[in-house]
Amino acid sequence: MILGTVQYPSRYGGLGIGVRKGLEYLASQPDLGALPLGRRQIEGCDLFLEVLEVTTVPHGARSFEAHERYIDIHVTLRGEEWYGYAPVNGLKEIEPYSAERDVRFFSGEGVYFRVPTGHFVLFFPEDAHKPCISFREPELVRKLILKVGL
Repeated sequence: MILGTVQYPSRYGGLGIGVRKGLEYLASQPDLGALPLGRRQIEGCDLFLEVLEVTTVPHGARSFEAHERYIDIHVTLRGEEWYGYAPVNGLKEIEPYSAERDVRFFSGEGVYFRVPTGHFVLFFPEDAHKPCISFREPELVRKLILKVGL
């Protein structure tokens, strides 16, 4: 897992060309918050993003998730969103991997943190994560998820 700023994409070039291209794309946008809802292809199925609005929930209402074919890069565009994080090997699988959806789900304990606006959090396949968490009242957040193919 990596927490970083969207403003400096060149600092993350060592993580692979897809990560670099994806972060450069985000940094080139004059206003990420103005991107329309929905999916946008950057480089076909290898690099795309989705802008969505979702209501946060208490941490006990969601399971940890992990992906095998993509690196996830989450950016909270509006609102307060917390994330849970735990290494996959320290959790208990509760739903096996679905190749169709590229996800498997886990239960267990992790750490929680908030990602400030203008920052991103990057999750590798070994990083289970719990997005869309609230530690106050549920809140509608606008967020972007960049998917980078492995």
